[in-house]
Amino acid sequence: MFNFRIITCPDGTQIIDSSLKTPYNALTPNQMQEYIEIDTQIAFMERLKREAQRETDRKRKLERNPFYKAACMFGLV
Repeated sequence: MFNFRIITCPDGTQIIDSSLKTPYNALTPNQMQEYIEIDTQIAFMERLKREAQRETDRKRKLERNPFYKAACMFGLV
């Protein structure tokens, strides 16, 4: 079961609704390929988001470090 549903609007645009789920048996083979591709893209975007958050947390912790502050004061960084 996919944890999202693709909703097609009357003007042809598609929206991904993550509050709905889509069972595998409700999809045609072509739709299944599209859902698998989008699921992969969503997983990749979530991974990038987690990595960015980890980097932000790392920088924040580094900036609060007293040794880093001292190095900045003496112009070493």
